[in-house]
Amino acid sequence: MKDRPRSHAQRGKAKRAAPASRIVELEIAAVGARGDGVANLSGEAVFVPFTVAGDRVLARIEGRRGEGLAAALIEVLAPGPDRVPALCPHYARCGGCSLQHLADQAYAAWKRELLVTQLARHGLGAAPVEPLVRVAPGSRRRAAFAFMRRRNDTLLGFHARASHAVIDVETCPLMAPEPIGLLPPLRRMLSAVVPEGGGDVVATLTEGGLDVLVEAEARLDLFDRERLAAFADENDLARLSWRRPGSGVIDPVARRHAPVVRFAGVAVEPPPGAFLQPTGAGERAIAERVADAVGDARTVADLYSGCGSFTMPLAAPGRIVHAVEGEDASVRALEAAARQAGLGVTAEVRDLARRPLLSHELGRFQAVVLDPPRAGAVAQAEQLASAGPPAVVAVSCNPATLARDLRILVDGGYRLDSVTPIDQFPWSAHLEAVAVLRR
Repeated sequence: MKDRPRSHAQRGKAKRAAPASRIVELEIAAVGARGDGVANLSGEAVFVPFTVAGDRVLARIEGRRGEGLAAALIEVLAPGPDRVPALCPHYARCGGCSLQHLADQAYAAWKRELLVTQLARHGLGAAPVEPLVRVAPGSRRRAAFAFMRRRNDTLLGFHARASHAVIDVETCPLMAPEPIGLLPPLRRMLSAVVPEGGGDVVATLTEGGLDVLVEAEARLDLFDRERLAAFADENDLARLSWRRPGSGVIDPVARRHAPVVRFAGVAVEPPPGAFLQPTGAGERAIAERVADAVGDARTVADLYSGCGSFTMPLAAPGRIVHAVEGEDASVRALEAAARQAGLGVTAEVRDLARRPLLSHELGRFQAVVLDPPRAGAVAQAEQLASAGPPAVVAVSCNPATLARDLRILVDGGYRLDSVTPIDQFPWSAHLEAVAVLRR
């Protein structure tokens, strides 16, 4: 068979083949959107992790990244003015943080600029962006640990940067003391119960203690269950659950105390592994701004509601809040808590990405709050743009998809009143934000 002629796209790809590995000296001009330093090499952007503006570095070109080149830092030949020592002994190996080496004032300015830049890219550069609200390190209440069993050893911690490799950690300046303090006994338990392979552990700090969900392959015979029960007792866990990968079925191994969290004083018992805001302070900062923006609206839809972190603060006397969430277990937890507290809350299970609230359904609300996952809420934003209520509050952990969705709403007739960046992901490129829109 004859070779087919290459298309223009294929010829373009051939021209942009991966460059040969080589060592170069670079001057870092700025910190990019992912937290890597950006330099220029023969007209191409080069992304060098763990560098800051003003650094002169020796780096190894390793391949292409988007429209530029990816490089590995070999040596800092001369530090820039904003370079500081990293706090964590695992830094640069663990993939959780990328900017501990950036001075605090420069870091805060860079973090706010992430939001400003994305808004400008979508034609929203005139939007009033509030000062950055910061959440202190050492307060993260929820951790997703990774582990890997190998022969007589268990690695437990976080994934390495851009890798599935597990970095064994002993400390973390981001975490509250309780989740990180569980690591040594958790490592011993996993060594005893999991024969081989890897998995994940979600540990959430609740009023009753740590709520732990392990996801891994294990047969869990009687002896294993006795070990797990002893582990829960010895470490005073609130709850311990197990889930086999891909099964979707959670095995309730031990429940010693109620794993309760409170939203505006309302006690909620989330299902094992349920999504929560990573910090209590960050959650309260978001909830306060959401409540202020909703004002005295009498009917509110809380979309992507989770277990009710915004539903409960919004459920004031005389107001009806309708919560919509795709996870059935989270909706059940929300309904049970609202019923117990005597709140005017209704709820439904609904995949809003596939089945957004439509124009005729939105008509009964005076305000809508939405807090979608990182992918954003294009389908729902389009419906709101066509027939949304007077007030919309958009919460997001991804400035890029937030700006895209805000553009849809503004094009539909909304006015962007304010956007507040909230940093509850220190030293990373992740950023929470609350946007208030009206018409």
